[in-house]
Amino acid sequence: MSPLISAHRGSCGPEELPAAERYSRAIDLGVDYVELDVQRTSDGVYVNYHDDAVPSGRPVDSLTFRDVKRELGAEVLNLDDLLDLVAGRVGLHVDLKGRGYEPAIVHAVLARVDPQGFVVTTGEVQSIRTIKEQFPSVRAGLTLGTDMTNAHAWATMTERLAELFPGPRLKASHADFVAAHRQLARIRLLRYCARMRLDAWVWTVDDQEEIRHFMADPRVTTLITNRPDIALKFRRQRSA
Repeated sequence: MSPLISAHRGSCGPEELPAAERYSRAIDLGVDYVELDVQRTSDGVYVNYHDDAVPSGRPVDSLTFRDVKRELGAEVLNLDDLLDLVAGRVGLHVDLKGRGYEPAIVHAVLARVDPQGFVVTTGEVQSIRTIKEQFPSVRAGLTLGTDMTNAHAWATMTERLAELFPGPRLKASHADFVAAHRQLARIRLLRYCARMRLDAWVWTVDDQEEIRHFMADPRVTTLITNRPDIALKFRRQRSA
């Protein structure tokens, strides 16, 4: 069985589209999930935006929603507007970018879809544990593969070991599945997940040959990509 496909940030292939159009096109392509990156502005509005800071360099959580909207325009939607657009049309992959508001996000999504209609991912062990304790029927995955570009060498090695050998973090978090960076998936994590009978999501895979590789791997449960059009083409070819 071929992996399911999650459209990273609702991507549909073409770049520079307004968020609403991007998500609608991704759904029309036939993806299984669209990813919603969720973080909170300084005035408590939940927005769908991937990066920690806006292009001017200011952190999203230090800005009001009006400030974020002024700088990003149609690139950013508040969570309610985005749920109006996508809920009930496709599976939702909710990726939490911060801590402290996990229950509020899950409640907001559950108001629109049943627990089987979405999953939550985050790299924060305590966030997943909070979700699993308060919402045991909601599936939550531990994200592995943080960006360590500017980290001290010792911190980098320690973090990488924790990612490659995630048993203690998985046990502490009560995560249902793993969302592994593509490089970690190639090195070890797909073997680990298969051995532990854990679903394995792989992110973010955009190179055509790499998409082909992971779409053909039976250990991959879901592929997260900015090019769902390519992934869907390979899936159709395999099904033919």
